[in-house]
Formats: sequence, C-alpha cells, structure tokens
Amino acid sequence: MDDKDKKYGIIGTTVFHVGMLLILIFFGLSTLPQEEEGILVNFGDTVLGQGEVEPKESQAPVVEQEKTPPPPPKAETLPPPATADPEPEEELKTQDFDEAPEIKSAEQKKKEKEEKERLEEERKKREEQERLEREKEQERQKELERLRQIEAEKEAQRQKELAEQRAREEAERKRKEEQARQAAEARNRVSGAFSGKGSGESTSEGDTGGSGNQGYITGDPNSKNRSGSGLGNSGNGFDLKGRSLVGSLPLPQHNSNKEGIVVIKITVDSNGNVTSARFEMKGSNTQDRELVDNAKAAAMRAKFNADKSANAYAQGTITYHFQLD
Repeated sequence: MDDKDKKYGIIGTTVFHVGMLLILIFFGLSTLPQEEEGILVNFGDTVLGQGEVEPKESQAPVVEQEKTPPPPPKAETLPPPATADPEPEEELKTQDFDEAPEIKSAEQKKKEKEEKERLEEERKKREEQERLEREKEQERQKELERLRQIEAEKEAQRQKELAEQRAREEAERKRKEEQARQAAEARNRVSGAFSGKGSGESTSEGDTGGSGNQGYITGDPNSKNRSGSGLGNSGNGFDLKGRSLVGSLPLPQHNSNKEGIVVIKITVDSNGNVTSARFEMKGSNTQDRELVDNAKAAAMRAKFNADKSANAYAQGTITYHFQLD
C-alpha cells in the first residue's frame, strides 16, 4: 500500500468520525423529560384555602417553585480512529509543516527579485535622464560657441569694411590733394607765362565781353584759340623712348559727363604690340573707374614700330584727356 492510498484512508476515516460526532451532538445526546408518578391534586397556588369553588384569580402571593434542572447529557467519548500505521500521519504533518516555509521562501524570493528589478529599472531611467540632460547641455554649449563665432566673424567683417572705407577715404583725400597741387602748378605756370606778356595794364583778356583771362588752365598763353582744352586737336599723347606710333593713337570711349586726365603705363614688346596697360597715379587727376577702364582698353589697341634690336619689352606712358565737347 503506497503513501497516496494511506493518505486517502486517513482522510476518509477522519471525515467519517467527525460526521458521526456531529450527528450525535445535534440529534443523539438530547434527554427526554421524565413524568412524575403519584395522585393528582387540585390546582392552586398555595397550600392554604377554603371553599368548594375555584376562584378566578388567586389572592395568595405567588411562590415560585424551584425546579430541578435535568442532569446534563453525558458525552460519549469516541475512540481515536484506528490507524494501521501511525507513520503516515507524522509524514503528513511533517510534509504540511515543511511545505509552508518553502512556498513562503519562493514568494519572498520572487518579491525580492521584482523589487530588485524595479530598483534596477529606476536606476537605468535616472542614468538615461542624466545622459539626455548632459547631451542637451553639450548641444547648448555648441550653439553658444557657434553664435559667438558668427558674432566674431561679423565683427571682423565690420572692422575690415571700416578699414577699407578709411583706405578709400584716404586715397580720395590724396587724389584731391594731388589735383589741387596740379591745379596750383598749372596756375603758377600760367601766371609765369603771363608775367612777361603785355604791359600789365590789362586786367582782362578774351572775346566773351566778361572780365578775366579767357582760356583753359593748361593751354598756351600765346594761342588765340580760346575754346577747347588748350591741348591741340586730340588732347592725347604718348611717351615711349626709341619707338614711334604706327598710325594714330586709339581714342577711348567717352559717353559720360565726366572730365579728367588719365595716365596709362604701357609695356610694348619688340614687335610693337602693347602687352600690358595699368593706371598710373602720377600725372593723373582722376581715378574714376569708367574713365580708367576706357583708357586702358584704348591703350591696349595702340601699335608701335617693330624693333628686333631693341629690348624684349619697353615701357612708356599714354596720356588721355577726357573732356566735354
């Protein structure tokens, strides 16, 4: 007979005896009241009285009679259930007693594991949040650095523009000073030319009927031609030692209302071709971009005589006088 059958036998015996005990307690242990034996006596409520007729109500005081309570029923003592072998019950108790700590320990371990996993998850969340905050701070620092760099570049550009503006203003100032100097020299030359002319009694010369000396500041004081620039028909010329001009000097385009003298420094090869032309400040009284570009383009078209025995390159100048008709 195996342990499983023993266990079922013990459980069945225990249930049977407990059921029988309950039935005896509720149904089999109650006692029936015993009737007293003897003769019947007249109904009354006292041992004293007189007469043949029963009164409606008793006038005598009611005396309670003591009643003897019935004896308590004797409980039958049930013998303990017979067991073939007491060891299975001990094994059952021992098994019931040993399983509870094991279940409790497993549940406790499960709770501890869940708590540990929860704490680990919270730690990971905190670390992830801290990492995101660090990345945000790094991005903010990078953005600030980029803005500072952009601001520094803008400031450098402003300083550069200011320096260029000051350089242009300085060049313009020097140009005006050079023009004033050249005008003063021209006036001095004219004054020197007129100082030996006439008797000095005349204060005006010309044919317009006004006062003053009619003519052009760069003209010839002995010329009677009082219109034009005073520089001849073209007003242009060149200076290239040892070389001669082939044909006429190319004229620059002049479609604006600007005037001035532009000197172009040229380089000529042994074949007489102009290889380069650049603006020359000396002798010029204007730096106007349009006049300078037109003068350069005209100078590049100039042609001089070829000289194989001459140097490979010769340098000279071409002067253009831009004037309004």
